[in-house]
Amino acid sequence: MGDHGRCDCGDAEAIRGLLSDYGRLLDQRDYGAWAALFAPEGEWVGGEAYGTIAGREELAGFAIREFMATPPCVHMLGNMKIAVEGEQADAWSRWMLVEQGDRALRVALAGHYSDRLVKLEGGWRFLRREVTLDLPAAR
Repeated sequence: MGDHGRCDCGDAEAIRGLLSDYGRLLDQRDYGAWAALFAPEGEWVGGEAYGTIAGREELAGFAIREFMATPPCVHMLGNMKIAVEGEQADAWSRWMLVEQGDRALRVALAGHYSDRLVKLEGGWRFLRREVTLDLPAAR
């Protein structure tokens, strides 16, 4: 619920679509459309391994480099929590990357996203997407 008892259900559903499009577009290798899910100044934050990638052009280039040599894969997303406040929102979700191996599928990685979103003229976009790797866990 937003201010004055108003439900932000339409915004929350649009944000769910944005979160789903993120994985779907990466899986389809549509890097330009994937980068367009971010605000023009949007950031993807990948911790010590990747640092911060900002701006749509840099984001598209990053995705091309990361996925060019990877096997076919699918991003699975769930456990979404979304909080909308006017033209901005925060979201948290769990992700899992499933890859096609030589003989079987395998869960390659799993983690969670912490997002800051902004509503622009074209709809909801990622302002900041922070990626955390939970599995494989450090031992």
